[in-house]
Amino acid sequence: MAEYKVGTDGVEGNGHGLLEAILRALLCVTSMAGVIVMVTSKQTKMIPISPTMAVPMDAKFDHSPSYIYYVAALSVACLYAIITGASSFLALKKTGGSYGKPQFKTVILDSLLFGIVVAAAGATTGVAYIGLRGNSHSRWHEICHKYGSYCHHLAVSIILSLMSSIELLLLIWLSFYMLLKKIGGSQKY
Repeated sequence: MAEYKVGTDGVEGNGHGLLEAILRALLCVTSMAGVIVMVTSKQTKMIPISPTMAVPMDAKFDHSPSYIYYVAALSVACLYAIITGASSFLALKKTGGSYGKPQFKTVILDSLLFGIVVAAAGATTGVAYIGLRGNSHSRWHEICHKYGSYCHHLAVSIILSLMSSIELLLLIWLSFYMLLKKIGGSQKY
């Protein structure tokens, strides 16, 4: 596979590289914030079990396997954003660097991570929706009317994960655009 060189003028390459570095920094921030908000989503309520007795019941993220998967997926996204963000930043400092193979590998990894983050956000949203509305067919009762703070944390964390998904999608589009621009050269599509 041929390697394509970025021009030494750096005007277009640095503009795209700067946008990539910004998107990776945003990915790091939103995924880390999503993990922090999810991990701190704990609420304890006194639940009556009889007219004269109530017991404390916790609602925590680690009570659901989908929430644990969600935390793991966003943690991986944050770590990935740190590593690729650092390499993007270093590529900005370097002029005339090689751009073909590393960019192709990055778009593949970005796509894989996009699938993981979207799957985690979807699984978490499904469980959170049952917590919000319940499921009368399965006799699962809603819990958000009792654990409001917990459900608020979940909602904020889900929004942050959707923002991370959008940032990854933008990174994929940007990478494809830059690859097509390098491969296509002056050809019109």
